[in-house]
Amino acid sequence: MPRAALAAVFLAAGLPAAHGVTHAGETFCRLPEFTGKSVPEGPYLIDTDVSPRWIYPYPTPAEREPSSEQRLDFAGFPSVAALDTVGRDGAPVRKLLVTYATNVDKVVTLSSESATSDDGGVTFGPSNPTPLREAPIELRDGRLLALEYYLRRSGPGTAKLGVLSAASASASARDESWVRWDATVSSPDAAASGGAAHGLPIQLADGTILFTAYIRQGDTESYQPEVFASDDGGRTFARRGVIAPPQGPFVYNEAALAQTLDGSLLAVLRRDGEPPSTLHQSRSSDGGRTWSPVRPLRIDGQDCLVRGVAPRLLLMPDGVLVLSAGRPHNWLAIAPDGIGEEWRQQTVTYRNSDGVRDVHGSSGYTAVAAVGPHRLIQVFDNCKLPGVRPDGLLNETACPAHGKFENGGWYAIKRRLFTVTPPGPDLLDLAALYRRGALTVETDLRWTRPGRPRTGPAAAFDGSTDYWSSAVAAGPGRYVLHLDRPYAINRIGLSLRPGYPAGARVYVSADGRSWGEPVVTVEDRTDYAMRYHTVARTGPHVMIVTEPTDDCDAEIGDSCSMLNELELYGR
Repeated sequence: MPRAALAAVFLAAGLPAAHGVTHAGETFCRLPEFTGKSVPEGPYLIDTDVSPRWIYPYPTPAEREPSSEQRLDFAGFPSVAALDTVGRDGAPVRKLLVTYATNVDKVVTLSSESATSDDGGVTFGPSNPTPLREAPIELRDGRLLALEYYLRRSGPGTAKLGVLSAASASASARDESWVRWDATVSSPDAAASGGAAHGLPIQLADGTILFTAYIRQGDTESYQPEVFASDDGGRTFARRGVIAPPQGPFVYNEAALAQTLDGSLLAVLRRDGEPPSTLHQSRSSDGGRTWSPVRPLRIDGQDCLVRGVAPRLLLMPDGVLVLSAGRPHNWLAIAPDGIGEEWRQQTVTYRNSDGVRDVHGSSGYTAVAAVGPHRLIQVFDNCKLPGVRPDGLLNETACPAHGKFENGGWYAIKRRLFTVTPPGPDLLDLAALYRRGALTVETDLRWTRPGRPRTGPAAAFDGSTDYWSSAVAAGPGRYVLHLDRPYAINRIGLSLRPGYPAGARVYVSADGRSWGEPVVTVEDRTDYAMRYHTVARTGPHVMIVTEPTDDCDAEIGDSCSMLNELELYGR
């Protein structure tokens, strides 16, 4: 059914809003001021495009306010994935896929659309219907995998969850590209009665797929966030751990999950009880089996609770961890340590205020993806999708059609692009130098296969730390960059084989023959993003010698080495 027709069965209606209750002994952090355009320059998030751009409606509406019929053209709760692929000329492309809901905010048959970008999120094309509720991830075998939203109880301790898969990152988001099946999800709690998956799943180095869901407990009817694991490619999932059981009057539900720079898993959780919702966090060092006691998320040492819903986590290729959330408004925060022990520079990125309540306007449901080593996209909605009242009428209290919103009352999807501050000045654009012939590469890290289009020598500086965006060798490797002139190199960023202990030595030479002692030595280090090393050596030649590792992918062989990503800083 077309979404406008689906929505038309309801009538718009407004209800008075309930105000949040402050709990005894708790204070809530004030959001930073919002400039409305580029972010205030800070030490971690330095700039953005001048203003948000529309993804849907497409093209951008000419009118400030939608008509009554256009208000029934719903779009909200977005998700985004950045997928490594190649263009027709074989050049690397970071394909962005944005999905969003087109139904009311109610337990109904979900409907979604998607839009794509092949230019790093600068522009998006028209939307098309898609079976995807959330954007997909790319698995190590090259398949895309996405999860549906609702878990449907099928028996004592079991549920069904829809899983969708496509053959590769070049697949379309349209229906015909996807294969769907019902995965069996099992739990030792026989009385659990269903729940909802939140956020994107992740895949560990051993191939295990993890996702989080908040599950209704049969004895208390309360929700708790749990981690489920699959070792068969998403056909079956079993509960691996409980992140946070209910605590007194409070319950935890939406949980963002990420593997951080040190390999541990971080979960950022939404806590509900009495309004407002607040954000908390927990960590696992054993793959999601056990979790640390939940503690409030803290920003910049403030002794207050951070308000928010629908957290999203992103480990950037440069090792910076990003948190995206909202309600009120939409915002980002940065963990420079890549682990999430300390959050800094909370920045409001979008506001659609009506001056009545700070939680009016956008739902606060956002999504983020890396479009480069220091560049990210945040997507968000303009107005929270309406719910449905008990009498069947629309409940649009979060985004009433009263003409007071600073960015209008459209149900719309928008995006902003942000730059995360690199770890130092003088970053060399190796890809640009390579394209114009100012950099040549001499290497035996040349392994590739037709199904691995992003492997090859240039993959070491393609801006991606995805596993197969690497220069690969079946055994040890030698990778030599010959620059057009001597550079005083002061910093080197390096990511080796993602998720596996690996070693390498880095040399700088004046003549490309005499190498001397290494300027960087890495031994038995497991990388999930780039790590940076301060050096002081001048020369036009840089060599990375990669040590062989075991437990390699069968298609490569018993031994392999990878140069996943490399950055050089120098004048």
